[in-house]
Amino acid sequence: MAAGTEVAIMNEAGDLLPPGQTGEIVIKGLNVINGYENNHAANAAAFTNNWFRTGDQGIMDADGYLFITGRIKEMINRGGEKISPREIDEALLEHPDISQAVAFAVPHPSLGEDVATAVVLRENASLTEQMIREFAFQRLADFKVPSEVVIVDDIPKGATGKLQRIGLAEKLADKRRRDYVAPKNDIERLIADIWAEILEIKPPGIHDNFFMLGGDSIRATRIISQLRALFQVNMPITTLFRKPTVAELSEVLAASMDADELSAISELL
Repeated sequence: MAAGTEVAIMNEAGDLLPPGQTGEIVIKGLNVINGYENNHAANAAAFTNNWFRTGDQGIMDADGYLFITGRIKEMINRGGEKISPREIDEALLEHPDISQAVAFAVPHPSLGEDVATAVVLRENASLTEQMIREFAFQRLADFKVPSEVVIVDDIPKGATGKLQRIGLAEKLADKRRRDYVAPKNDIERLIADIWAEILEIKPPGIHDNFFMLGGDSIRATRIISQLRALFQVNMPITTLFRKPTVAELSEVLAASMDADELSAISELL
């Protein structure tokens, strides 16, 4: 850092934060720009109380060491929870079969944004989306685990060769789109009907992701409550977070039922 330059951490309201709290990295000093010429809008966005807002998120410890944790504009706002995509990247890259991982925001009708990630596997690796999510559950808080995993051959890069995060949802739209696969048995049909009722959509395919269809924790609670009542099973709400498709959820239910119980499902349809 150049001599005479001050560095601090600031919250959204413009208050400087004490050591140990995460916020935006701000700087000021003789070597720092003091404004944009004839651009009041840019100055208002970039400066607060003479501090230049860098756009980087970080934290400063009690000894004055600065740690950069991501870019503010890349933060994912999942229902009010601010999630650093970089934290998700780092967690997934701990898997020996993952060579690249870039988390990004996807639109969500009730949460505003949800978490997705693009993953490139190492040669000859055979990970599935579910295996990658289970790995993430072991390393991240539940609300930070990507609802959607897109396995790709490569991730788009910018002119400098840096992996691009912004706009990735749109660039991978075709790969994110799921072909409709109809329910194959009574238990899948029943779950699909319950989802359709609670999400107010047409019956989903068995591989459609609950959260990508507009599901959230409130709707997940309603679905799990219905399944508990119908099948008399002890199923925690986290089941739907870990098994967010009709196919996966039906496997969990089927494993808890005997042959007579499974055959009786047709009476519920």
